[in-house]
Amino acid sequence: MRPSGSVERETRRLAELLVVPTWVFLLLVFAVPILGAVYLSFRNETLGSFVAPRFIGLENYAAALADPRFWEAITTTLFLMVAGLAVQLPIGIGLALLLHRNLRGTQLFRTAIIVPMLLTPVAVGLMWRFMFDTDFGIINWVLGGILTDPPNWLGSRWPARFAVVIVDSWQSIPFVMLMVLAALASLPKGPAEAAAIDGAGPLSIFLHITLPSLVPVILVVVMIRVVDVVKLFDIIFIVTQRGGPGTATQTLGLLTYNTGFIFFQTSRAAALGILLTIMVLPIYVLWRRVGRSA
Repeated sequence: MRPSGSVERETRRLAELLVVPTWVFLLLVFAVPILGAVYLSFRNETLGSFVAPRFIGLENYAAALADPRFWEAITTTLFLMVAGLAVQLPIGIGLALLLHRNLRGTQLFRTAIIVPMLLTPVAVGLMWRFMFDTDFGIINWVLGGILTDPPNWLGSRWPARFAVVIVDSWQSIPFVMLMVLAALASLPKGPAEAAAIDGAGPLSIFLHITLPSLVPVILVVVMIRVVDVVKLFDIIFIVTQRGGPGTATQTLGLLTYNTGFIFFQTSRAAALGILLTIMVLPIYVLWRRVGRSA
């Protein structure tokens, strides 16, 4: 009979061998493209150029950091992030509280409210682009009965930004609602019932009992939505036509796309992609830590 220590070592060795194909697959899918982008970011390669590419060190990074469009893209990304959370969290939590009461018609309403989350971003972008149309869109047709001069949603700077926030929130609120609703279903009813017996009102129970219990889940939702906004591309691309008008809705992801695929500056685009990865990495690490503690 073999000693238990030998059996444990063989079991651990077998487990390590079994995960080798997974690590090889991850290496090919993730590590190789990232290393290729890092290598490309240190060169001056440009599609269609007849100049021989060469190693230029950190010049692409320095040029990106000195470019006003880079900082404008970061500002736009932060605005979409903050404005989106300011809309999505209150509405999502409110809908979750409403559905948690299990009133008549709750199942039908819940099914209807999650439909936007099931649609593809391209379909959502096309639908809202038609709705935001200045001449034929239903939104300005409705606002025309209220305002004398409805906004030019996709032709002006701030209306275009708010239009992106509206579209992103419309598709993301169901996710926030489902996360909070699942958390509400797992909360014990004892503390709220005891507070109600002691005379606490619904608002007091929510602020002092329910909301503190939801904080870990809300933090996870915030982290997920922050990462989603940082990599948001398809909705903005469809609704505003690559970040228009001008660069009003151009996020860092769209700036990277435009640099590489519109202006063919592949090395500069690679440097922007690496900077975007460096910016997202701390958010991802924080999200993982919050997720473990939730």
